[in-house]
Amino acid sequence: MVSEFPASARVVIVGGGIMGCGLAYHLAHEGWTDIVLLEKAELTSGSTWHAAGQITHSTSSIGLGACVDYNIGLYAGKLEAETGQSVSWHGCGSFRLAYTEDEMDWLRQTLSVGRALRFNMELVTPARVRELHPFYNLDGVIGALHTPDDGHADPSGITQGLATGARQLGARIIRHCRATNITCLPSGEWQVDTEKGSITCEHVVNAGGTYARQMGEWSSVLIPTTSMTHHYLVTDTVPEFLDLERELPVIRDDKQVSGYIRMEQKSGLIGIYEKAQPNAVWLNECPWAAENELFAADYDRIMPWLENAMGRMPVLAELGIKREVHGAISHPPDGNPLIGPA
Repeated sequence: MVSEFPASARVVIVGGGIMGCGLAYHLAHEGWTDIVLLEKAELTSGSTWHAAGQITHSTSSIGLGACVDYNIGLYAGKLEAETGQSVSWHGCGSFRLAYTEDEMDWLRQTLSVGRALRFNMELVTPARVRELHPFYNLDGVIGALHTPDDGHADPSGITQGLATGARQLGARIIRHCRATNITCLPSGEWQVDTEKGSITCEHVVNAGGTYARQMGEWSSVLIPTTSMTHHYLVTDTVPEFLDLERELPVIRDDKQVSGYIRMEQKSGLIGIYEKAQPNAVWLNECPWAAENELFAADYDRIMPWLENAMGRMPVLAELGIKREVHGAISHPPDGNPLIGPA
């Protein structure tokens, strides 16, 4: 019989978001059998549950590109077939738009990375974008990168699927168990203290998301991350979408929208990354009581980009907003994943 709380493990993963559960799943598939994952609340609490869920092959990093391609394959069928957990994969493809020659140069560089990785992508004219997305205003657009195998999925469904797959292979996931300290022992092992007891382990992984920085301080490890807030808004039903036989591609428009626009069922979804006034939160520490924290939408801050988005997608302009999501996401200085030994 499995004890109420383990005294030891080969690895303890602290954090039950998509990153922590993904690591547990893949370590289990690599043959690791003594895995413990700790989550202070419910799986996906923190940033995972409120993410919009886009994933794209459009990256200028060989390493990140390989990860993206693997994950798209996992989400597009393999994970659900293995675990029975739906991840709501939508393989709608995407376009990344360019308005200047400098932006076209960046798309060419991204294309070269994709070709090295044998991705299905190509540079296309505005006319091709219009064929697949007739509702987007392409004034000023001189080209685009088309990545037809892109899509979006439900981050909560993915996380639950990864957790299910990890459990099936022997990993233990303990919810409602907050880690309170991490100490390196004289033996070289680690002691993870929690509200339910202590675990000694060979490896400990900080997958704390918005809590990662303050968790690192327990072991005198400086983790250079800041929690930035991100808005996305879901409109009322779009009448022009009702009779569509296929889902429109995601549009990534950095210049005019500073973000992305896509379908969300038969509604529009607009995501904005503010450049002029980005908003950082929890600069000292993220409150431990936070679980599914959202902030009130700050329309004053995002209005210039939102107005541009409505101008670029006129079918959304007269619709109401039925859902506002304004949540915190942890970011390192360069915006890339922060992965490796500390």
